[in-house]
Amino acid sequence: MLEVEGVGAGYGRARVLFDVSVRAEAGAVTCVLGRNGVGKTTLLDTVAGLLPAVSGRIALDGRDVTRLRPHLRVRAGLGYAPQGHGTFAPLTVAENIAVAREAAGRAGPEAVQDALELFPRLRPLLDRRAGLLSGGQAQQLAIARALVTAPKLLVLDEPTEGIQPSIVAEIEAAIRAVAARGTAVLLVEQYMDVALRLADHAVVLDAGRVVHSGPRASLDDADARRLIAI
Repeated sequence: MLEVEGVGAGYGRARVLFDVSVRAEAGAVTCVLGRNGVGKTTLLDTVAGLLPAVSGRIALDGRDVTRLRPHLRVRAGLGYAPQGHGTFAPLTVAENIAVAREAAGRAGPEAVQDALELFPRLRPLLDRRAGLLSGGQAQQLAIARALVTAPKLLVLDEPTEGIQPSIVAEIEAAIRAVAARGTAVLLVEQYMDVALRLADHAVVLDAGRVVHSGPRASLDDADARRLIAI
């Protein structure tokens, strides 16, 4: 479980997040919604440790990780697939997966098989360089890399961006399967229909602040469109 309490963050003197509190429960998908530029990616980068929190607290599975470096958060149970894939283009698919698992230092070889079961398209591509993959294949690899760390919390930033519909459906199914296994999922998703299908809990940001937080049932489609149009 993730607990973000009163977090502020930004870039230099430019503050982006103000007193943001978010929870992501084990076995559930928490979806962060909002217009472009309201702080969604900043929030995920702060959770992952790529950007320091200037105030507040971040806890993972009850452990305070606010000041931990990113690789130590991975070892504590955080898996992150950032926007734009973030794979190593010169390495093969198999090498990308191996590097991620070894860096985490906490996952056995069965984690690789579990990830490949969720993304069977990757099996025949294990010897292909990541830089030669299609956008959809690269996105599946990025999520697989996060999953082979055996995360307690899976953080995904716009995992369906620019992806063909058939692979979007596969990614949706994989996210549901991951949550069903008991993993907490924190998701930023640009496509509202996908987000609202996946979400168990919805958080809406505007100008770096939380303007709505509650179960998916508390936010109907009209409310979502109104809040995101703020």
